[in-house]
Amino acid sequence: MVTYAACYPGQGAQKPGMAMDLYDKSAQVRNLFELASDICGKDLYALLSNGDEQLLQQTENTQLAVTIANRSATLVLQEHGVQLGCHAGFSLGELSAYAAARVISDEELFLIVAERGRLMAKATQAAVGRYGELGMAAVVGIGFDEVSHLLESVGARNLFCANDNGPKQVVVSGTAEEIAAHTDALKAAGARRIIPLRVSGPFHTPFMAEAEAQFANFLSTISFSDPQSPLYANVTGDLVLHGDDVRGLCSRQLSAPVRWTRIMQSIAEGQGLTRAVEPGPGTVLTGLWRSSGLDVVCKSVGTYEEIEKLLEERQDG
Repeated sequence: MVTYAACYPGQGAQKPGMAMDLYDKSAQVRNLFELASDICGKDLYALLSNGDEQLLQQTENTQLAVTIANRSATLVLQEHGVQLGCHAGFSLGELSAYAAARVISDEELFLIVAERGRLMAKATQAAVGRYGELGMAAVVGIGFDEVSHLLESVGARNLFCANDNGPKQVVVSGTAEEIAAHTDALKAAGARRIIPLRVSGPFHTPFMAEAEAQFANFLSTISFSDPQSPLYANVTGDLVLHGDDVRGLCSRQLSAPVRWTRIMQSIAEGQGLTRAVEPGPGTVLTGLWRSSGLDVVCKSVGTYEEIEKLLEERQDG
């Protein structure tokens, strides 16, 4: 039987109406929506079915919406007997990986995500008040180390490498002023494109330091079990084996870069898997696997139609 690496998308993958087809098809998903809505005090069915892009882009809403879409897709995959051999999530998606690896329950997942979103939104507002407009942009054509060295050499003070997406794709995060100021230097260094992202804050940078400290204090009240299946962490890009380590990495993730390139390499080299799935909205991680140069094929399975297609392909061998 085919076993897949499960890679869960994060903030920025959201879109109106996501997971509604899964809600219609699965009683487990409907129960999950009810549970999550009760825990976070927000009608997530109404948010996903009726919310527009602007509403979904608010950090407090985005994080809950993407997480429930991820978990819904995972539940439907499991209902159909799809074997998930290891788990990794991109940024916010890492919390979905915790639940899939049974480090935390779904109840704890939505408690954590609600607080994470609240703290990150608060930190973003504080940073905007102090520094002005903030944002994130994908730099395509050069790697993480090159961009890090360039930002250091040009004396960037409020612009940081936030996501190591692949060998030739890095996300920078910071003030809109500094993104604009250093665009020419990035292009001169080999960047083919610089693409603004649909994310509402300077995540995975020192701008989140205060939120990280508060989040760590909150997480001290949550019980983290040891992973029941292989689990990879954004901060290190490596396997994490113990619940207490997961807790620490979960808080550090807010201000540390996402080392996704390392995660992909670790999965390809350490798990012996050549197939992966992206349970959740969009195709971002599928695209990153495709451009990674690694011998792993990733399929997007965020909709019921995509899951049905995967099941058909699995039967065909």
